[in-house]
Amino acid sequence: MKVFISVDMEGISGLVRWADVSSQGIDFERNRSLMTADANAAVEGAFAAGATEVIVEENHGVEDLCVLLMDEVHPRCTVIRGAGRHGSTTAAGLDESVGVVLLVGHHGRAGSYPGIMAHTISYGMFKLVRLGGNPIGEADFFAIRAGELGVPIGMVSGDQIAAEQVSAICPWAETVIVKEALGNQSGHCIPPTRARPMIQAGAECAVKRAMAGELEPFTAISGPYNFEVELRNPVSDNMRENLNSLDEFEILDDKVIGITAPNMNLGFRRVAYLGYADRAGVTKY
Repeated sequence: MKVFISVDMEGISGLVRWADVSSQGIDFERNRSLMTADANAAVEGAFAAGATEVIVEENHGVEDLCVLLMDEVHPRCTVIRGAGRHGSTTAAGLDESVGVVLLVGHHGRAGSYPGIMAHTISYGMFKLVRLGGNPIGEADFFAIRAGELGVPIGMVSGDQIAAEQVSAICPWAETVIVKEALGNQSGHCIPPTRARPMIQAGAECAVKRAMAGELEPFTAISGPYNFEVELRNPVSDNMRENLNSLDEFEILDDKVIGITAPNMNLGFRRVAYLGYADRAGVTKY
């Protein structure tokens, strides 16, 4: 079985502050190693369960999506990294040949206090992202996109908020809670040396259950999709000019953008595009 692992940084064991996950933070280099170790634990668990191939995709939006330390990455997996991925912003290696998706280091959706560093795609720009009127987060994007391909979500690691939100839509998924959220930048953490065996065990169990046919793709929501992105600041002149040339975007008011997409791959790309649509002349995503 081929296993796809999406690794983000905000839900990595031991990390609780924005400074922990920013390239400007004083501990960032050490924290890159923590992220790599959590990802490796999931890879080890997947192979222990009998996986034949494991793809790890980096999905933390700093350093052009190149955060994992490649000289420390598990030698048996392959890694998708770097920005500008052809045809996809995220889930670039996810297709129908994958047997199960594991979410490592993920976080709660925007607005889900007290989730540690809870946000959807861009904390600085997006106050809230809604799909069909309901708040949506990055784990939701993955569940829906994987469901379109007939692939189940098998595990999530992160704080209890991320675990609760994934369990609400994919109750069959394993949840590995590596820290208890106490606030947007505070948490009660399990030491990474204890958290990694938990992640490994969760991944192993998820892959075994996927092989046994015990997991289901998430299919409760299907396209076409209608998003509303609530911005933290009013639409800039540059963003207004860029969006006016794109039919799939509609400025609903001075802080809300409507977006349509036929599938979740394009949906994620179009929502993510708003993160840089305030730059002059940027009309491609």
